[in-house]
Amino acid sequence: METRAHHVWIGLFVVAAVICGALFSLWLNQSTRDQSYTQYEVLFHQGVSGLSEGNSVEYSGVRVGDVVSLRLDPEDPRNVVALIRVLSHIPIRQDTRARLALANITGSMSVQLHGGSPEAPLLITDTDPPPRILADQSPLGALLSDSGELISNVNAVLSRMEELLSEDNVASVEQILSNLERTTAQFARLGDAPSRVAAGMEEISREAALALAELRSLSQHAEGIMHDHAEGLMLDARQVTASLARTAQGLETMLEENTGALESGLRGIQGLGPATVELRGTLSTLTRVLRRLEENPRAFLLGRDQIEEFAP
Repeated sequence: METRAHHVWIGLFVVAAVICGALFSLWLNQSTRDQSYTQYEVLFHQGVSGLSEGNSVEYSGVRVGDVVSLRLDPEDPRNVVALIRVLSHIPIRQDTRARLALANITGSMSVQLHGGSPEAPLLITDTDPPPRILADQSPLGALLSDSGELISNVNAVLSRMEELLSEDNVASVEQILSNLERTTAQFARLGDAPSRVAAGMEEISREAALALAELRSLSQHAEGIMHDHAEGLMLDARQVTASLARTAQGLETMLEENTGALESGLRGIQGLGPATVELRGTLSTLTRVLRRLEENPRAFLLGRDQIEEFAP
């Protein structure tokens, strides 16, 4: 009798639990139906891999609705139109945008709404078809859409890497490293020879500079001597030239004045005329020498050009 009573109580408890669960489900379903939703269309200019009916619609990370249906845009099959429903009290404005976002690690996608400044006007919802929200380009969606091309590029890169690491190329790299090691060893064996060569070159340059300084000092000294004595030499040469010119002029005048008287006596002396011509040539040569002496006394006296400076 007591065992039968326990079974009755257990059966009554199970029936009561089932009834309570059913009533709770009905209440929850009714509360969901009591919520008011507004439908919108979201236009995607890309593939929507991972998005399906029933996936969540979130606004700033908060779930505000779900995806009702998906279809291709009749005007452009490359685009996808997603019909979503959003709680009616959520303000959807004209500058509100949408994008795809990863919902979980399984690859399921959700629709993320963002933007919508308070100053922007609300979308008009009493239209048929529903108002449209434009979707931004999603990097994740583009990556999923171009996954095939991405895999092809990765395969191409791996193929290039395999060619780069071929046995021939590896052998070439080993040869280059071996040559570099030998070159480094040769430089190490040289020790301080490069520094000694550099020191020798520096010493040669220093000696050349000293020699140039001495040569320049000698040139300046010679120039000073010429400057001090050239004026006296030129004055003496001018006096000699003037004296010779006066002598020649007097001789020529005397010959012209006594030409008739001396013509008979001097007929035998045929060399006086040529001697006078040679005297005039000598005077011309002496005049040219004086002109050269005035223009460049250093070159005339030393008999060579001015020494050029040498920069070490």
